[in-house]
Amino acid sequence: MIWFAKRQRANDAFAEAIEPELRALHTPPATPELRDRILSDRRAGTRVILPVGRAARRSTSRYVIAAVLVVAAVLTLPIVRGRLGDTPDLQPASQFFYFDGVARAEESPAQVRLPPAIPSHPERVHPATLEYLRVWQDSNARMTAKMSSLLSVRADGSSWRVISTRRELTSEPQAITAETLVVARSDLRLVSRTVHVRPYRRWMGINIEQRFSGDSVTGRMTLDGVDGMRPIARRLPASEAPYISDAFAPIFFASAQLNRSWRGRVTVLGWAVVPNDVMRSVSLRVTGEEEVRVPAGRFDCWRLEVAYLGGSFAYWIRKSDGIAIRTEERQRDGGRRIVTLEREAAP
Repeated sequence: MIWFAKRQRANDAFAEAIEPELRALHTPPATPELRDRILSDRRAGTRVILPVGRAARRSTSRYVIAAVLVVAAVLTLPIVRGRLGDTPDLQPASQFFYFDGVARAEESPAQVRLPPAIPSHPERVHPATLEYLRVWQDSNARMTAKMSSLLSVRADGSSWRVISTRRELTSEPQAITAETLVVARSDLRLVSRTVHVRPYRRWMGINIEQRFSGDSVTGRMTLDGVDGMRPIARRLPASEAPYISDAFAPIFFASAQLNRSWRGRVTVLGWAVVPNDVMRSVSLRVTGEEEVRVPAGRFDCWRLEVAYLGGSFAYWIRKSDGIAIRTEERQRDGGRRIVTLEREAAP
């Protein structure tokens, strides 16, 4: 278990990262042709982000800003490729702790479209400090690997600040992942996300910065010791909401009114650096009620089935407050992946 003595402040957002380039560029006229071109690029899924809804109609200056972003992206891309050209394997082998199997799923919605699990009681989320342990077992129930996770949820004005620190316990070197989320308390909407992994594959570390606005996620990726950055700009369709981060999964279902017939779906976000690591749709169904015993205690739980394109696993949610207690996923080779709540501290 690792506590950082001082919270790392998030780096500048994507727009701030390229501010010098933006200031040095000539602003093109905001013509209807340019607007149509930008909208066409947006529909194609490229990295241009435009205002949506009412804000998009307030002033044509918004389109000027979007046009500048287009030019800036084009001008900076060759530099980024030149400095990060030897980094084709940026997609993590597994960036998820609680929804691990989802990381290997195809990026497409599940075949059966369940109603979205929109938070109906966001006020039920509360401050918490939770420690989890994830273990991998082979077909003979022998432990082959384990990882710890410390999750802290604290009120920060109108937002929740969620800090997750994960540490691999059986690998060398021991990788540490620190993730910070800012989540709106009113509706549990993601506001920002930063992830730091040390070390990461063959690099000293990787840093992911994301900002969520309207139907888009923007940000950047940087590698420790490597010049340059990769911009993040992806569209998040409203039809796939609600969006959650894996680090918030143990808390999210406190906002749901679970019962014997409850079912719903959520979309779990990836790092969004590469096209096939943007989001994963998962379906959830209550399949029973069980008393579950874990190191943190014995609890009455709802048992959920979490299904994604390619697999499923069991998920136990504490009835009293919606906190995740245990997950279990059976592997094709007969092994298991198990996550258990080890300890919780009073808020």
